[in-house]
Amino acid sequence: VSDPAAPIEVAFLDTPGQVARDVAVSGSYVYVAAGDVGGLRVIDVSTPSNPVEVGFLDTPGWASGIAVDGGYAYVAELGSSGGSLRVIDVSTPSAPVEVGSVDTPGWARAVAVDGGYAYVADDSAGLRVIDVSSMPPVEVGFVDPPGYAWGIAVSAGYAYVGGDTAGLRVVDVSTPSAPVEVGFVDTPGRALSGVAVAAGFAYLGDGSGGLRVIDVSRMVEVSFLESPGAADAIAV
Repeated sequence: VSDPAAPIEVAFLDTPGQVARDVAVSGSYVYVAAGDVGGLRVIDVSTPSNPVEVGFLDTPGWASGIAVDGGYAYVAELGSSGGSLRVIDVSTPSAPVEVGSVDTPGWARAVAVDGGYAYVADDSAGLRVIDVSSMPPVEVGFVDPPGYAWGIAVSAGYAYVGGDTAGLRVVDVSTPSAPVEVGFVDTPGRALSGVAVAAGFAYLGDGSGGLRVIDVSRMVEVSFLESPGAADAIAV
């Protein structure tokens, strides 16, 4: 992407399972939530033209979302009877080890980590706030806004939740034990797992509604771009 107008694929790597659901990058490694049978995959991309899987950890459910922070990978997972957050030590990328987990009442779709807390988009069970500063992880707060919580980004004391048909929901998490919804923007599509925040704007993958750009200081949509398929995951 050195020339954004003409991106070029230089390599690829297959992962097991039906679909790679989410990805996080830290240093020269890519961490993949690899869906139904893939668990967590760790890929060395220090040579971008030759990605190599160097480690993996199977997880009991469907690995749906991932965040990496401070030598740990946080995997949001769907199971047959509910969701969970798995905390995995990846300080040695070739030998990831689970060090803790906590169940969630919904289906854990996505996760963001900030300041010792993991924020889990838990589908019908809303936003769950989990203290991960020590093990085992412990849920300390939750809020259940309208819609289904599918995507999550956290910035400057606020959580931005992709609420499926309920658009973008904004939650004040400055007190993690008492999250409060403070605003929302309705969108024409389905706000699924694609939420990113940068420089005062939220970027939302809105399914058939394409890419929506929202000024979060005013909670107003300022632009959009239609896409040929369903806009889902996003990074800025």
